[in-house]
Amino acid sequence: MKSVQFIHNENGEVEYAVMPIAYYRSMISDGSDSEAPHPLLTKDKTAIKLPYGGPGTCLIIEDLIHYLKKHGIKDLAINQRAQVLKAYPEEQEMTLDPIIRREFLTEDSSYRNTMQATGEVVDALVSTGRFRRTKKRYDFFNRAVNALELVE
Repeated sequence: MKSVQFIHNENGEVEYAVMPIAYYRSMISDGSDSEAPHPLLTKDKTAIKLPYGGPGTCLIIEDLIHYLKKHGIKDLAINQRAQVLKAYPEEQEMTLDPIIRREFLTEDSSYRNTMQATGEVVDALVSTGRFRRTKKRYDFFNRAVNALELVE
């Protein structure tokens, strides 16, 4: 935005932003939504646009939550990989990236072999407040890995 001035502290870090009052008022007018929504969230905040899922492809948040609950999953490894879907070991099929590819892209989608659980998709999931980032150790990994926990 033009017309914004930044005031720096003695360490050179931005400490204040000076902006036109109209812009400030528009920022606080809602009050309930002080943070800007994640850019991958749809306007109604019910879905996340999948940037590598093909034109117009979205992950419906409630559908993902329903799927996880139906399968008794309270947390899951993110397991983002640039590999074909069938290359995931069987014990890792119930991790986030393969679930999105297998369950939420059409079977004939040419994007099923493209990583879907990108950092920005994970950030968008967390921004909904329905998921929380965590590190967790699973039997099928040698170390603790990045995971998402369902917030109930």
